[in-house]
Amino acid sequence: MTVLEEVKYRLEGYCCKCGDCCRFLYCVEPLTELGFKFMKLIYPKYRRFKIIGKDKNGIILACKLIREDGLCPDYENRPDICRDYPNPKKIYAGGRLYKRCTYKLLPGRTFEDFLLNEEEGQEQSTDK
Repeated sequence: MTVLEEVKYRLEGYCCKCGDCCRFLYCVEPLTELGFKFMKLIYPKYRRFKIIGKDKNGIILACKLIREDGLCPDYENRPDICRDYPNPKKIYAGGRLYKRCTYKLLPGRTFEDFLLNEEEGQEQSTDK
């Protein structure tokens, strides 16, 4: 019997400094506008963001500081939500990589590797 396993991803690539991740940022928690206002009171660094939308996954933020060239004028003091991009866990929750983004989110194992392991496991169980 096959047991489903969680797919683990790895990141490859680099930041191309397009700034797209700063202009459209998923915030999974807090899920509400009121929760975000409260978060800005506790963590002043989050005052740099404004809510630009909401969907089933949470609120969508944009950085008010991002320059036209895609660079952050306060890069050294950016909050964790910025430092953490791209985080595969957040991408699972509805976030995404952007069209111009040069990062790639790749599965830790290919589908072919998974099938090969399944076939080997079946062969060993029939040999017994």
